[in-house]
Amino acid sequence: MTSPQLNRIRLQHIRCLLATAQHGNMRAAAEFLSITQPAVSKIIKELEEIVGKPLVVRQRHGVALTPAGMAFVQHARQGVMALEMALGEARDPEGDAVKLGVLPSLAVDLPHEILRSWRARGRHGPVRLETGMNPELLARLRQGELDVVVGRLAEPDHMLELRFEPLWSEPLVVAMRPEHPLARTEWQAWQAPAHPVILPLPGTSIYQAADSFLGQLRSGASHDRLETLAIPLARNLALNSDALWFASLSTVKADLEQGVLVARRVPGAATEAVGLFTQAQPGTSRPLAGDMADTVRGVAVRWRAACEDLGWDPA
Repeated sequence: MTSPQLNRIRLQHIRCLLATAQHGNMRAAAEFLSITQPAVSKIIKELEEIVGKPLVVRQRHGVALTPAGMAFVQHARQGVMALEMALGEARDPEGDAVKLGVLPSLAVDLPHEILRSWRARGRHGPVRLETGMNPELLARLRQGELDVVVGRLAEPDHMLELRFEPLWSEPLVVAMRPEHPLARTEWQAWQAPAHPVILPLPGTSIYQAADSFLGQLRSGASHDRLETLAIPLARNLALNSDALWFASLSTVKADLEQGVLVARRVPGAATEAVGLFTQAQPGTSRPLAGDMADTVRGVAVRWRAACEDLGWDPA
């Protein structure tokens, strides 16, 4: 059943909030949208009244998203991306869709960047985004069900007939709210307190590395665990409790940029290579797959630079 609030939301509300989140202030958002700054402020205020919570907070040099605003923006971006895909399919219902596979831990903001670059290249056909665990995505790529996969370096038997092109490497981090008791303590202090931990599902490389780290803590420490691939659920718990969220840097990058979460690199955990998987045999992939691969490469360059700006070395 559609909620009454949803019936009051217009696309202009979404566009204004997304532009403000992207540019960090309403003046730049107004210039981007070709409207006035007071109009942007009024439209966002209308959206806050519909939602019933503040979505942005005014700061000295711009605005920042509140936790409610961050959650709204995350889902709104996915909704806008779905609308883009729907428009593409409506314009060319008989056309072939390019099929992109992305790991759930990478599917927070990265697909939005890829789709935006894809449209900037003049591509307006449908894009189908699929998520899943690495072995599943690679198997579907081999079978021709996917054109391109953005995933992590896999075991050799999972990479048969596939080509892996490294894009960047990123560390395993533990993310938490800035006021968390362990946010700035020495690692030795982690051996006594007990806090809930959030991990991905067993069988993932992130789970294995995090589990190994937790196993090195003093045996008397007890940790309640939540194992999930549901990023919004994990994020909400990290924002609103003392839970410790073990994730890849890409998963929490936007929250670190906004300052709503802080992260520490897990000691002893190796960095993981993130790369582009394509068909290894020449002539087996479609032209659209090559165009999407080029798009991902361009986004990866900017992604690396953004990680460097955060003080993390993604090399």
